[in-house]
Amino acid sequence: MGNSQMLRVTSHVGRDILQSAASFKTDYAVVWEYVVNSLQYVEDGVLPRVQVLIRPRSHEIIITDNGRGMTSDDLQRFFMMHGENIDRLRGRTGRGKFGTGKSAAFGIGQSLIVDTCRDRTRNVVRLTRDAIDQSRGDDIPVDWVVRNEASDRANGTSVTVGGILLVKVTAQGIIEYIERHLLAFRARLPEVAVNEHLCQYREPQIVEAFKFKPSQEQATVLGDIELVVKVSLSPLPTTEVGIAITAGSGNFVANETGGVDRKEFGNYLFGEVDVPNLEALKSVIEPYDGTRSLQLNPQHPVCAWLIPFIASRLEEVRLKQVRKLAEARKTEEARRLGAEAQKIAAILNEDFRRMMDKLLGIRAAAASPGSAGARFGSSSEADDTAETWAEGISLPGDVEQSDGSARARTGDLQPGRGMPNLARAGTPNKQGNQAVDPIGGKGNRPRPRGGFQVDYRSLGESANRSEYDRTSLTILINLDHPAVKNALRNSGVEDPTFKRLSYEIAFTEYSIALGYEMAERDPDIPADDLLYEVRSTLNRVAASAAVLYS
Repeated sequence: MGNSQMLRVTSHVGRDILQSAASFKTDYAVVWEYVVNSLQYVEDGVLPRVQVLIRPRSHEIIITDNGRGMTSDDLQRFFMMHGENIDRLRGRTGRGKFGTGKSAAFGIGQSLIVDTCRDRTRNVVRLTRDAIDQSRGDDIPVDWVVRNEASDRANGTSVTVGGILLVKVTAQGIIEYIERHLLAFRARLPEVAVNEHLCQYREPQIVEAFKFKPSQEQATVLGDIELVVKVSLSPLPTTEVGIAITAGSGNFVANETGGVDRKEFGNYLFGEVDVPNLEALKSVIEPYDGTRSLQLNPQHPVCAWLIPFIASRLEEVRLKQVRKLAEARKTEEARRLGAEAQKIAAILNEDFRRMMDKLLGIRAAAASPGSAGARFGSSSEADDTAETWAEGISLPGDVEQSDGSARARTGDLQPGRGMPNLARAGTPNKQGNQAVDPIGGKGNRPRPRGGFQVDYRSLGESANRSEYDRTSLTILINLDHPAVKNALRNSGVEDPTFKRLSYEIAFTEYSIALGYEMAERDPDIPADDLLYEVRSTLNRVAASAAVLYS
């Protein structure tokens, strides 16, 4: 045994970096990684300022800040894989837990340049994908372009992600992602600009807000926290739904929807909660990982209590809103508006059915419990069979995925083009992670019929005339918009003036909704083609409803 060789745990540094980089698949995730570092690491009393420059011609993105900068020793720690964060050692929480700054750039690019200045001393270093690929595993050389050079520059760091491999870098996506995440830093009054656009967190207009404290038993694990659940006046984008969770000021670690995002009114709910115990409680299980997935680990002791606490309170608020809406619909005017909305929805769904038949060559299902229960992409009509189920919001279940077979049989659409995700066939399942609704039926309760819906809602005077709620495929006509409000007050629901305005608003929103879905399926669709599709749809539905304008 004396001659036996000692066994050691080793690591391949190059593979470590690339594995970490694989978590950063999008331009906005990469940019945010460096922006959040800029917001986190500033001197006390300094208001963070960050400039993001997108340069598509040179295939690079530059992020510049007024942070505290780095010395040559700081850079050594920056490029140490899995090194302990100095701020954390000093008791300051932050997002530098997993040390991914050195690798994020290689999720989308070929090089990383860090140009930093601290205490009048400038350092510039460069790491390339070639150097990573050529590594034998033990270490990777980083080029010192400038080392400990005297400088008059103020403290700060500029990070350049070069050789970007993405086909297209979208400033809008980066802006939206940054603005959503600035919520966690609003107390620091940060200024972040993407090109010429100044990013600001714009909280949606809220109807009401609810505050919740954990029970005494929950508080023993969660701490003395306060959950704030807010109800938006209009549907929220997917990225804004749910509770923003921080583990200390500015340390945004997760977003939790509690499963309400697929339920009725669930996409109106948002809020925040600060849970320092996510970081303070010592455990071998991490509360979240380094992939920036913004998901909690339910196996962590604190998360095991936090997730159900948030979910139960979100569901409580959601049910309150559903009951309020049901009560509001009982008035005579609401019933008349509902009847008018159904007429408009019928026109839209008939147009969509005809368009699907024409473009995709859909044939009616030969044997099915109802056309709405046929395979997705085969028909969009509903029937009166009570045992037919489709994707919805009422009960847990399984939803059938599209196999694209209908599209594969036709050459009418360009590759990558698609239509909105209308209700897909489904089946109830208590263990299912999706939701289904019954379609058709002649029972005592009216059943959803699938397809597009139209509804009149009060969304606020400053809101748009209409909104497209993608989650429920509902076009919302805003009763608070001055044009709609005046038409209803002066003419009434049955008057042609109000009806014509409603048709024009709904048809326009429907046309834009189809264009939005096409752009989602094919981000590279030419602007002229997209404009043509929107205009063509608007002309088509307006013509089909001409008789209603008389």
